[in-house]
Amino acid sequence: MKLLIANSPWFFLVSILAVAPAQADPVEATSSNALTVPKAMRMLQNQGYHDFRKIKIERDENELEVEARDKSGHQVELEIDLYTGKILDIETD
Repeated sequence: MKLLIANSPWFFLVSILAVAPAQADPVEATSSNALTVPKAMRMLQNQGYHDFRKIKIERDENELEVEARDKSGHQVELEIDLYTGKILDIETD
C-alpha cells in the first residue's frame, strides 16, 4: 500500500503553516535608548532621592514621572526625560 503524502490535505496544511510568515502582536516597540525604571531609580538614588512611591512612564511625552522624597525628606514629584535622564521639573508637595 502506497501512501500519497503529497496529495494529503494534512500535507497541504502543514506546508502552508511552514511557509507562512510569523506575525507578532501589534505592541509598541521599546526603544533601546529609553531609560529603564531600575536605571532611573539608581540615578535618582545617587542624587539623594529615596522612598519612591510612584514611577510612571509617559511614552507620549517622553517622560518618567516619579514621586519620591528628596535629601531633606520632602515629598517631590519629578519629571525626567525618558532618553537623557535629565530632570525636567521638580514639584514639592
